[in-house]
Amino acid sequence: MLNRKFMSGNSILLLLLFLATGVKAQIANSENGSANTLPEKFQKKLSESKMVFTRPKNTSEVPIVENAGMHYDYALKLNDKNIEIRYSVWPIYKWMFDTYNNRQPSPGDTILEPNKLHKQFALFAFSKISGGKISPNQVKLQPFTTPTVKSDFRADEGAMSMGPIGGAFSSEYSYGLYMMIHKDNTADAYILYLFKSEDAMFEEYKSITGNDNFTTALKFN
Repeated sequence: MLNRKFMSGNSILLLLLFLATGVKAQIANSENGSANTLPEKFQKKLSESKMVFTRPKNTSEVPIVENAGMHYDYALKLNDKNIEIRYSVWPIYKWMFDTYNNRQPSPGDTILEPNKLHKQFALFAFSKISGGKISPNQVKLQPFTTPTVKSDFRADEGAMSMGPIGGAFSSEYSYGLYMMIHKDNTADAYILYLFKSEDAMFEEYKSITGNDNFTTALKFN
């Protein structure tokens, strides 16, 4: 059970390279126990990220909406609630370490090592999702405890956040609850829960965060 408990200068370079990677895993359908095939690109990312995905019960797949907020790979909607869940997976490739290690640092070099990039990317991404309603330095991340992130996600680090949603990311939902998980030398992943409003999020979030069916659907091997 999940425990309840800007970027400047050259660092943008590696972030842009990371964003540019927004390019065979099995999904266990927990409703009927049968195997379903995920979209090919999402399967590929899960495989490259050494992750597994178990589709939560009582959900339906929905199309990906191209947007100016944040790239994501797969989306579900709850059948009995107006909540959408978007999954964004970012493998950490060898070329990222090559880029980092082969750079020629200059005074004040701020390029981030690939295993540290998620800490800044989360701030940048959640600000983009808000459509500029909050800046990266206004995004607040609540870290998961180490035992929680290791037992629930088999990850090394993780955090939770929440904030407004801009129209470019979704015209139907206006507030989100976000989870980020990271495993060294492997991948970062973002689970984005979208709600109709901030009030709706506070009414419904316990049904999400208190249910392992949702919170641990995506995890590392």
